Amino acid sequence: MPHAAHSQTVSQTAAEFERAGDRFENVSALSDMPADQMGKVMNMMSAALGVNCNYCHVGTDFAKEQAPHKDVAREMLEMTLSINREHFGGKTTVTCYTCHRGQAVPDPTVSLAPLQLSAEANRSPTLSTEAPSSPDTAGILANYIRALGGADRIAAIKSRHVIGQRIEPDGRTEPEQLWQTAAGKTRMQTLYGDLAVIEGYDGQSAWKQAAQSSIPLKPDEAEQIQTEVGIAFPLSLREYYTDLTASEPQWLDERWLHVILATRRSGIRETLYFDSRTGLLVQRIASVPTVLGQFQHRVDYSDYKAIDGLQVPTTIRFAVPNITWTRKVTSVTYNPELAEDHFSRR
Repeated sequence: MPHAAHSQTVSQTAAEFERAGDRFENVSALSDMPADQMGKVMNMMSAALGVNCNYCHVGTDFAKEQAPHKDVAREMLEMTLSINREHFGGKTTVTCYTCHRGQAVPDPTVSLAPLQLSAEANRSPTLSTEAPSSPDTAGILANYIRALGGADRIAAIKSRHVIGQRIEPDGRTEPEQLWQTAAGKTRMQTLYGDLAVIEGYDGQSAWKQAAQSSIPLKPDEAEQIQTEVGIAFPLSLREYYTDLTASEPQWLDERWLHVILATRRSGIRETLYFDSRTGLLVQRIASVPTVLGQFQHRVDYSDYKAIDGLQVPTTIRFAVPNITWTRKVTSVTYNPELAEDHFSRR
């Protein structure tokens, strides 16, 4: 599991950010929440209850007051915030998921079947798979660089062009292309029919647009775009974090993983997991604090293949609460010539 990020309470954040009640109509229980958390909190509630937006809202008119579940949701939010405030010193300890666990109506009866499944899924490693020695941060990163193909090969790559497909949970696919440089610039284009959604980082700022219209990015979303470039060019990985600290190995999915606890420049906490046998990065989880707990952004890296002497994850799965998608990489070209304005907003 990722290490805990600092909790944020309504009272701590209200003075620093625009209030949700000032930006959105008909917000009551969450009126003092930072407005930028609204989308994340709604996604977390949907995932916790296993429902979609229209369970509490009328179509896309989120301010409308004719959905009966909306008032119930407000009561539940008031209860949750009150419990945390009165019993846990304002720390976000109880969330929607604490009770709901993916059900719109919490089940008050203990189910016995999952206990057996849980014991099987989380069985302890055998004596023959005892925990490996714990290398320090430098050792884990050095193993990672070697596993990818070596520092010399990586250093020779100044830019790359990735072609692949974005796969939605229902199996629908969209063509996707990425251009990235060792200097930290990036551009990604996803085609939804004739509509191109493009995001990038030009060395100064991150941006996103669709059909020439700008799409606002929250600070953590902008930083996520930059961090992906650090993963692609790992010799400069330390530049994307203010702290990287090795932790104890963890047993997950029948293998031992080396763990690095990381802090981004913004203060967002991240956990990096490396396969102890291969040295390769297999998972990354960023935790963004909200008034209803941690909003996690998880990336799984798998199906590594050698492309011109470098190991590349050809299946990359992204997941945030209530949303998942997968990128299947079909080709990678190293050192294409890219104009400087290729990474600029257009």
